[in-house]
Amino acid sequence: MQALYRVLALVVCVAAAMSAGTPAAQDFPSKPVRMIVPSPAGSPPDLRARELGDRLATLFGRAVFVDNKPGANGAIGMEAGARSEPDGHTLVFSPFTPVTVTPSMVEHLAYDPVRDFSPVILVYRFPLLLTAHPGLQAESLSDLIRLAKARPGVVLYGSAGNGTPPHVFTELFKFNTGLDIGHVPYKGGPAVTLALLSGDVGISLDAPSQVLSHVRAGKLKPLAVTGEQRIAALPDTPTFSESGVPGIGVTWTAVLAPAGTPRERILRLNSTIGRTLESPELRAAYEKAGVTPWGGTPEDLARLIAEEIPRWRELVKKAGIRPG
Repeated sequence: MQALYRVLALVVCVAAAMSAGTPAAQDFPSKPVRMIVPSPAGSPPDLRARELGDRLATLFGRAVFVDNKPGANGAIGMEAGARSEPDGHTLVFSPFTPVTVTPSMVEHLAYDPVRDFSPVILVYRFPLLLTAHPGLQAESLSDLIRLAKARPGVVLYGSAGNGTPPHVFTELFKFNTGLDIGHVPYKGGPAVTLALLSGDVGISLDAPSQVLSHVRAGKLKPLAVTGEQRIAALPDTPTFSESGVPGIGVTWTAVLAPAGTPRERILRLNSTIGRTLESPELRAAYEKAGVTPWGGTPEDLARLIAEEIPRWRELVKKAGIRPG
């Protein structure tokens, strides 16, 4: 009996030591997690954040609520995140634009994307699809380039506003090809699609999920897709690289935390979000929306941000991009 007591005492001591040695794992999160989305409710980033948050809440055992703070090319939401308590309970679900483009486009910005944030994880990547109005005399990217060179300034493209991915990626395409294509900014993606369908603009570079139904209905023509691979939904549509225009990459969305968030909590967040991104349910939801779940370490995301910021700073300067 004494031997049994000694074994039980040893088990209790070991369990206590293990519990005391991992306070972050046991105690975090200790309250609901706020996920700031610097985009409007109902936008693609908002929807993807909610899909992620619902699954994280199950793993955390705490509510994860989305706090939409759109405006100023994402600067309002980013500033709110930068000023939040760095305890891991406030995160920013940020598209790439507020991290890489807005800081170069807006003077006297109230946040610094590197100084004021700790990278957590790259959530997903996705390409953009270049489509054309059926009346445009271009059946391929090569045709579009020939048409635009023959008629400088005549072809117009629509975007969801200054500094948005459709805007900056199309400007990158213009610089890589030397084309003169006019820009018409609209207030949001749906307005761009309506303008494209009506022929007010000839082309637009958008998230595939925004225009696929119109492509399948024959109302828009797919010309090319950004990134390294064709998309499963349009296997016959080549990439920009395949069409002779390399260097047009993909856009992305990441989770950031306020600078100063404890390292062990960053790692816990990274691990838990990473597990969620590997779940069949979330992968299916994301892939249906045309985005590819990613993951990786905080260091991987830090390297990506360090590479992307100077790239887009140069483009913003060349194109003279300013807030709309």
